[in-house]
Amino acid sequence: MGIYIKALLLIILLFAAITFGTQNAESVQLRYYFGLASVPVPLYLVLYVAIIVGMIAGMAIGVSTRSNLKRKAKKLERANASLREELDKIKEVSEEEPTGPEMALAGPEGPQTKVIPATGGEEVENQTSTDDESERQDS
Repeated sequence: MGIYIKALLLIILLFAAITFGTQNAESVQLRYYFGLASVPVPLYLVLYVAIIVGMIAGMAIGVSTRSNLKRKAKKLERANASLREELDKIKEVSEEEPTGPEMALAGPEGPQTKVIPATGGEEVENQTSTDDESERQDS
């Protein structure tokens, strides 16, 4: 259905262009700077050429803008991919490391178990990360 609408619009546009050309067939002489003049040309030809030049200029600007946007999109996709890789590495590292209370008590060598005497004569196991930390808790 859409192809028929496009064909109908093209036929209407061509009909309008042809009738415009027949209605504006008078010759005009264009005057340029420095006293230069052109040969007489039909008015419709001048307008058609101006429209075509404008369309070509618009397409050139559009192509330029589109290529710049594609280049920027590729650059951002590469940056996004590298950030996703970095995030995956961070997730892998965080999955390997202990979490929760064990993480706070784990040192570079891993969690260490130390026996600390309780006040009632019982012995309680406590995990500390370093000897320095246990000294801070005692004082």
